[in-house]
Formats: sequence, C-alpha cells, structure tokens
Amino acid sequence: MRATRTDLTLFAENLTTVAKGGKRLLEGMSFELGPSSLTAVIGPSGAGKSTLLGALTGSNPATHGQVIWQGQDLYTHYEQLRFQIGLVPQSDIQHPQLTVRQGLSYAAMLRLPPDTTAAERASRVQRVVGQMQLERQIDNRIGTQLSGGQRKRVSIATELLTAPPLLFLDEPTSGLDPGLDRDVMHQLRTLADEGRVVMVVTHSVLALDVCDNVLVLAPGGRRAYFGPPDGVLAHFGCRDYPQVFDLLDEPDLWQRIPAPPASVETGRLPAMNAGVTQPPLQSMSRQYWTLVRRNLAVTVSDRLLLMMLLLLPLVLGGLSRVVPGDDGFSIARTINERGMMDHKEALTRLTILIMAAALMGTAVTIRELVGERPIFQREYAVGLSPGMYLLSKVSVLGTACFLQGMLVTWIATVGLPGPDKDGALGMGNFEVALAIGGLSFAMAVLGLAVSAVVTSNEQTMPALVGLVMVQLVLCGALVPVAGRAVLEQLAWLAPARWAFAATAAVVDLDKAKRGLPKDERDLDSLYDQTVAQWILDMSMLWILAAIILAVSFWLVRRSATPRH
Repeated sequence: MRATRTDLTLFAENLTTVAKGGKRLLEGMSFELGPSSLTAVIGPSGAGKSTLLGALTGSNPATHGQVIWQGQDLYTHYEQLRFQIGLVPQSDIQHPQLTVRQGLSYAAMLRLPPDTTAAERASRVQRVVGQMQLERQIDNRIGTQLSGGQRKRVSIATELLTAPPLLFLDEPTSGLDPGLDRDVMHQLRTLADEGRVVMVVTHSVLALDVCDNVLVLAPGGRRAYFGPPDGVLAHFGCRDYPQVFDLLDEPDLWQRIPAPPASVETGRLPAMNAGVTQPPLQSMSRQYWTLVRRNLAVTVSDRLLLMMLLLLPLVLGGLSRVVPGDDGFSIARTINERGMMDHKEALTRLTILIMAAALMGTAVTIRELVGERPIFQREYAVGLSPGMYLLSKVSVLGTACFLQGMLVTWIATVGLPGPDKDGALGMGNFEVALAIGGLSFAMAVLGLAVSAVVTSNEQTMPALVGLVMVQLVLCGALVPVAGRAVLEQLAWLAPARWAFAATAAVVDLDKAKRGLPKDERDLDSLYDQTVAQWILDMSMLWILAAIILAVSFWLVRRSATPRH
C-alpha cells in the first residue's frame, strides 16, 4: 500500500516530559512536520532541545503525549519504527582511526538487511559519499585527515545508509565556522527535498532561511514560536536573534507575547494502523564477526594502542630483569645468611609480573567503551546486540592482553632457572605464563566493566590506579592475607589473588618457610605445589573473569540508552 502524504507527516501531540521531582522539561509540545520539510529548533540552554529530540526519536519518550508516524504511535511501536529514524548526535558516530570508506563499509554491514550483497553495500556507500560530497576524502582517516565539518558529514552519511525517512540532527554545526555552517544547512535542505522529514537542533541562526519551519523553545520546554523563519523576529517584536534569546529568558514573556496556538488539529491525525514491520536484522554471529573485524582494523590503525600493546610487555618484562640474583624461580638454589632456602628473589619476580599483568590488562581496555559510547548507543538503537558488542571487545582486546601476559613472562624468565620440579604440571615457566596471561585477560574484562560505568575519559585514570593498587594489596604478595578475617574473604574477589596463588604453587613459594619454627611459617594453603591446587587456583581465576564478564554485559546494556 502506497504511503500517503499524511502517513509521511510526523505528528507531535501534547508532548510533556516531567523529571524526577516534578520539574517539567517539556510542556505541551504539539506540531506537525510534513514530508520534504526542514525544521530548525532553537532556544537558550535549558530550553529542552535535547529532551524534545529524545521524545521525537523515542530514545527518551515523553511522560505524556504521543508521536505519530505512518499511522502508528512511536512509543507503542518503537521496535518497528526505530529503523525509520536517523539520528546524528553531537558526538561523531564513526571511529576516528578508520578511513571514511572503512567506517561506512562496516556500518553498512551492521545496518543493512542480511540479504544485501557486498556489491550492493559498496554501491550504497558510494551513494551516501556522493550525497555528502565526500568523494575526494573517501580514503582519508576520519580522525586526523578530515575537518570538523567533514567528520560531521561522515556521521550524516552513516545515517543515510539505510535511507531513513526521518532524520534528526543534534547541533551538527557546533564548532564550525560560518561558511561551513551554511554548507551543512544547505546539504540538509537537499536531503529534505528528497522527501525526508528533517529536524535540526542548532544554536546557529545564520542559515535559518533555508528552513521551512523554525521551532523556538523557551526555558521549561515551552513552545514560544513555530512557523516560517521570516516570521520569528516579527512575532517577538525584535530586530535580531540576540534580542529574541534575551527575551526568552524574561519571566513575564507569556504575558507579553502569548505562544501561537498548537499546530496539530485533531482531525489531521491519521487513523492508527499496523502497517509497518520490523526489517530483518543481522544474525548474532554475523554481528560478532563484523565487530571483530572492525575492532582489529581500529587496533591496527591506532598507533598509540599498538605501541601500548607492544611496549608495555617489553618495559615491564625488562623491569623484572633488574631484580638482584640469578636464581630465577628456583627456591632450592637460594641460600640466605642463615644457611636456609630463601624465597625473596622468586617472590619479587612474581610480584612484578602480577603488577605488570594487572596494569597491562586494565590500561588497554579502561578507555575503550567510554571513548566510543556515542557510536555504540547509535548502533544499539538500530539493532546492534550489546552482548555481541562486548564479546567482540573481549575477543580482540582480551586475547591481546592474554598474549601480553605470556610475552612479559617470557621476557622476565628467559635464561633464568625455572621452578623446582618443573612446577606443578611439569611445564615450568609456561605454567607461570598461563597464570599471568589469565590475570591480564581478567583485568582486561574488569577494565571494560569500569569503562562501561564512567562517563568521561578523565575518570579512567583514577580508576586505573585504584584497580591496580587493590590487586597488589589483595593478591597476597605484599601483604599476607591467608588466615586474616575479612581481608582473606575480600581477596577471594580479586583476580590477582588467584593468579598469584597459581604462580606461587608453580614455584612452591612456601618451600623455604617449611623449615622455620611454626610461629614464623605463615603458610598459605593456596600455594601447595600440586596439580589439584594449581587447577583450583586457575579455575577460580577464570570463574572470576566469567563473573566480571556477566556484570560487564549488564553494565554495557545499561549504558546503551542515552540519559538526558
């Protein structure tokens, strides 16, 4: 059935948003936006522009009122209608490490129907690149080789891949010079003329003349004006827009200048229907492998991350080589001034490795999710699975951290004697490497969990320091925890406790203490050099990693929806 003009008109009826505590963020907002229309939303800070955008896109529904599109209530049928909505947030929604072609190609793999061929995806990418006039920049890196205006056009092109009939933009011209500002607005005019409903939230008034409508919001989310741009100044009786913004902040505005009547007539609202179905989504496995490929491409293109992955094991492994002594992890070879075996050298080397693993795993991932949250939130809104998103991160970065742990152990132990009796399983230093690699992996997952909670990159550094310090204190290397009430139980929750216990079991760290008087032994049952004990320690390490992964999934799912 062919869509009518009424079906392709967006109706907002009496939208009201009430925050906790009763504060009204949006008040009785009603209007209609017809096809091939461009509407600008302006107003002072705190006027509810972002709240309105959330209400119209369904990402943060209004408390009261309804949004009607194609004869359906958006809030009731959000799962079906959300795929017809394009939203360009203030932040870029492409990875800066990728080229324009790479970024759009991966976005096409995730967003287009599963039966779309590679040739069709490439054609769609070329089409949106042409629409946004990015042909000359298609192989440029987004973060370093594009201007601010070009990066914004890449974000718009990303949304155009699915040809949405509704397109919303939040401050697309923010930070651009007047010339680029006007260029972006003219491109939006062209997109609207192709039949779309386009709404742009903006602080700029330089190019309002290309719009069909201007919606002026006053503090409290009230509609002060809705109509053609050439009527704004006359409605407020002002000479210029700065005067209008000053007037909007005056408390007696509504007594002096009543708002125009609501723009939606009840008779104009279309009859409700159920004619829109949800498009087929990519399978979980296809999403996973696409995300893994994209993560690998981002990692290879990110020089800072690559240097961190390669240099941290070299630096931290080299640090362990300055430990005095040449007995490595052998306890039997060490004789102290009392003529007894000494475990200090092995303990120091293990402590450095535990610190290295905790630092490497956390440092690699703790900025990962918060840094690309706008990208994830937008992709989640169009069907991305949070589980596949997190699993792809763990697969790429977790594996890299595990290999880092193996490498740092090899650097720290090569050429030095291994554990007595070749460890618990007979594999010597390789058993230590498995434990250190496992700890680095677990800390990478913990870093992702923290990254899902923090709200800015600035918050990650204190969290990084805190996480590493907690692991060092609770692992048992610096402070004995066995037999100490509360501290021992807390240590069970620290991945480093079980990783250190596994390495201590490999080298039989308590061997030197067994000849001491009972009151000086301070033995730890988790350090017994037996196959069963090593397997128990390693099992607990991986069980903790699995628990942290489950918590991380909940946190990632919780962060998927923007909060205004």
